[in-house]
Amino acid sequence: MRRSSPRTVALWVMAAWVVAVAAIMLAMFSRTEERVAAAVAPEATVKPVVQSTAPIEVVIEPGTSAVQIVQLLVRRGVIARSARISTLVALTGVGAELKAGRYELPANAPATEILRRLRLGLTAPLLVAVPEGLRLEEVGAIFVSQGFFTMSEWEAALAAPYDEAFLGERPEDASLLGFLLPASYPVDRSMTAALVVQAMLDHFDREVTPAIRDAALARGLMLYELLTLASIVEREAAIPEDQPVIASVFLNRLALGMPLQADPTVQFAVVPPGSEPGPEGWWKRDLTIDDLALDSPYNTYAYPGLPPGPIANPGIDAIRAVIDAPETDLYYFVAAPECDGSHRFGSTLAEHEANAQAFASSGCAP
Repeated sequence: MRRSSPRTVALWVMAAWVVAVAAIMLAMFSRTEERVAAAVAPEATVKPVVQSTAPIEVVIEPGTSAVQIVQLLVRRGVIARSARISTLVALTGVGAELKAGRYELPANAPATEILRRLRLGLTAPLLVAVPEGLRLEEVGAIFVSQGFFTMSEWEAALAAPYDEAFLGERPEDASLLGFLLPASYPVDRSMTAALVVQAMLDHFDREVTPAIRDAALARGLMLYELLTLASIVEREAAIPEDQPVIASVFLNRLALGMPLQADPTVQFAVVPPGSEPGPEGWWKRDLTIDDLALDSPYNTYAYPGLPPGPIANPGIDAIRAVIDAPETDLYYFVAAPECDGSHRFGSTLAEHEANAQAFASSGCAP
C-alpha cells in the first residue's frame, strides 16, 4: 500500500475543516431562519380551522400587525402553515406595507401571491364592467342585479352631495349623468352605492385631465357641454372608428346653427329620468313621427343646439373623439348598407339622401 505524502495529508485536513465550517454555518442559518419565523409568527403550529378551495373572506382591521395578520391567515385557512409566509415577511421587510381591508383570498395559494395582494391592497378580486353609453338607472341596475345594494340605495347615493370641483360646472340641480365614467371597477361585498359613485367620480377626475378640458375650451365647449356632445356621439357610433367623424358632423352643425337631429336624444326624451322604462327598455329603437315631434328640450330635431345635458355616460374614447374631431365639410351621416354598424357620411343633402336610400335598400333596416 502506498503511503500518503505530508502534502496530501494536509490537503485532506484542510478539506475536512472546510466541510465542518460549512456544516456549522448551515446549521446556524437554519436555526436563525427558525428563530425569525417563530418571532414573527409564534403560532407557527396552529392548525387552520377551515379547509376549503373556495375563496375565503378575511377582514384585516386597521392597525393589525404583521404577526397578527399571519395568525389570522392561518386561523381562516388561507394558509396551512405560517412558517414560510412569516419568513418571507421577515426577510423582505414588507410587514409594515400590508394593508387593511376586506379580502377574498384563495385557500392554499402561494405565500408570495397572498403577500402581493396584501401589499397592493387588492381587497376586491371582483371586477364589475360598466359599459359606455348607459343612463344612471342602467348603471345602478348592473350593481343591483349582482346583489351589492338596492336601487333605492343607488338613487340615494346619486342624490348625495359630492365635493369634486368639476361637478361645479353643472347647471343647478343637474344629475351626475355624464360624470360616471364607464370602466371595469374592482369591488367587494362591502361596497356601498356611495362608494361606487365616489369610485366612478375619482376615475373621471383621473381620466378627464386638465389637458382634455383645455382642448374642449379651444373648441368652444365647457366641460358640461363636452360631456353632453360626447354622450350623443357615444350613442350614435356603433364602432369606435366612426366616433371622431360623427363628432365632426355635430360640431359642423353646431357652428351653422343646424339642428343636430340625433335619434338618441329623442330616445332619451321619450323615456325621461324618473319614468319607468318602456317595452323596449330605456332606449326606444323604432322612433315614430310623433316621437320626433315631441316637445322636449332634449329633442334635437325640434330644438337646435345641444340638449340641456348628457343623455348617457360617455366613455373616455367618445370624450376624446370630440376634442380630436377632424376638420371636415361633413354635415350628414346614416348607417351604411354593409350592415356592420359603420356609417356613410355626406357633405350635401343630396349625398345624404343617396346614402339613406342605399341603406334602405340593403335589407339592414328593420
